[in-house]
Amino acid sequence: MEEYKSLEEKLKNFPQYSLEIDKRNKILYLLKSKRTTQKYWTSLKPIMSFLSLAIILLFLFLTSSLFNNYNVQHGAIFTLPDRNQQVIGVEGKIGILVSKEQFVAEDRRRGAKLMLYFWGDAEKLVGKNYRVEAEDMNGENIELTKGILSSGLNSEDAHALTSFIPFPTEGGWQLSFYVEDHLYEAFTINVLPPFPKTKHYTLLNSPKEIPIGKESELNIESTIGNKEKIEVKLIDEKGNVKETSMFQLDSSAIDANTNQTIYHYSGEITWAEHGSWRLLIDGEETGLFEN
Repeated sequence: MEEYKSLEEKLKNFPQYSLEIDKRNKILYLLKSKRTTQKYWTSLKPIMSFLSLAIILLFLFLTSSLFNNYNVQHGAIFTLPDRNQQVIGVEGKIGILVSKEQFVAEDRRRGAKLMLYFWGDAEKLVGKNYRVEAEDMNGENIELTKGILSSGLNSEDAHALTSFIPFPTEGGWQLSFYVEDHLYEAFTINVLPPFPKTKHYTLLNSPKEIPIGKESELNIESTIGNKEKIEVKLIDEKGNVKETSMFQLDSSAIDANTNQTIYHYSGEITWAEHGSWRLLIDGEETGLFEN
């Protein structure tokens, strides 16, 4: 504003022949219009920021809504009423008997042999076709399994002995259970990150499940078994070796899928805290992982 007044005074003091009155007024008008325009856009900045935030929040809401098509609950861990077994699912409707109650991305072991339990009307379940589908946050949909339901073994009204294909990625997945192509029940689960591995070795324990500050027995699977013992080092993200342990070869078996001999080692390691880590297994280093 002060700048505008100064220019106005200078224009008033110009000689008559240097600038005609109508031209002087025109210049003053243009200067004033420019300042008004700047004020207008400055006043719009808070509004534009608010609109941008609103658009982002709307996008996040729609993304969440797309994943949660059926407004389903998260799968709960509960104990079967007639036996000391824990399953994950929706009590009174669906239960999955799976090793350690959690799946691991890219892993076929935990889903290789599992039991599905259905509760409801046995006449509408037994002998009927079922299938299980899974959908992740990005909308990727996979069919985990399908088959025919058998009569219940205990308190459940129907069951199926089956296997799931591996989940391709970690994170949230929605499981949908269909009977004769009708949605029977759905719930969400959290799939753990892939097991840490090297070229020849794979840790068969999820770091997310290993307790902190407690010596834990761990298992390593290997495609080579020419050593009775292997050295395993726990390394933090800065490259410091926090613990060294010797793992003992304790068994071997033939992989039914690859017809390859698989060797199993066991040993003990203690994680003192949460963080980012690597394992150096028999001289082979895993990628960085979180526990």
